[in-house]
Amino acid sequence: MSDFSSAELIKYINEFKTKKILVLGDLIADRFIIADPERLSREAPVLILRHQQEKVLPGGGANAAANIASFGVEVDLLGVIGADSSGKDLCSELEKRKINTKHLLIDDSRPTAEKTRIMAGGDQIVRQQVVRVDKVVTSKLKPELAAQITNYFAEKLTDYDAVLFSDYGNGIFSQQTAAKLIAAANKAQKITAVDSRYQLGLFKGAVIATPNLEEASAIYGQELKSQSEVEQAGLVMREQLDLKYLLITQGGAGMTLFSPGSKIDHIPAANFAEVFDVTGAGDTVVGTLLLALAAGASPNLAIRIANYAAGIVVRKSGVAAVTTAELIREVKNNGS
Repeated sequence: MSDFSSAELIKYINEFKTKKILVLGDLIADRFIIADPERLSREAPVLILRHQQEKVLPGGGANAAANIASFGVEVDLLGVIGADSSGKDLCSELEKRKINTKHLLIDDSRPTAEKTRIMAGGDQIVRQQVVRVDKVVTSKLKPELAAQITNYFAEKLTDYDAVLFSDYGNGIFSQQTAAKLIAAANKAQKITAVDSRYQLGLFKGAVIATPNLEEASAIYGQELKSQSEVEQAGLVMREQLDLKYLLITQGGAGMTLFSPGSKIDHIPAANFAEVFDVTGAGDTVVGTLLLALAAGASPNLAIRIANYAAGIVVRKSGVAAVTTAELIREVKNNGS
């Protein structure tokens, strides 16, 4: 990390707020039901919980948008929700975070993707997740909705500095639509970052993709256990996926960037000794990386800025975001 000065990194971080970003992806309402355990049920060997509160937080592509918006950046969100209360709750939460939701499409034939977590505990007890219930439809979008998305993208792309594709496999991206989106972005010379859980191969030709180690192993076809295996796989994957850059995130082992000319740049995780909760860290990495690239940073600088952001978010409990002030402070405290 000492190859670059703190002042150099902070210069780009201060440019974040001048950018306008489009996030296109699968949107998820993360619902949390908070309850206190009371007693065992007479009906079955299960706990009876007394409901205390309930909240909906952005999940999937909506969380990626929230991570970018936390830097004070103008973010437009493009995706699909259902005509239901979960969709309304999600929109309300996004609007609180100053994320533009006016381009969201409503599909009355499918529910808003929702993941409900029941958290049990009490004032003197750390709340733990007891069970999770997912309500997710993964079928392809109606052709008319898919056309609306690709048409908006083609018409309005020039309004944005960069685009993030957030793919959770819930149906918004298909082989045909992804190819059209990447082609349009490349024609407009826009920076594109891809975070795809299951189908990175749909996004051939993007500027950068950020699979984690598990996702990279699945794409490569074998478990990647050592750094040498990661490097061997990354060189192959970048070529096969026709990516300008490939970043494989490796949790506590850091991250590795693959660039044209078979260049490899590995950096260790920031504050590895303090890592305790990696929930949502991937969204933080790809969002910060995209912003740094949009601000004009080289990929080598951008991944270092993103690494600092990840070092902050893993010290926070649950899905969290990073602010500009926090990121600048982190760079100053740990940089040169």
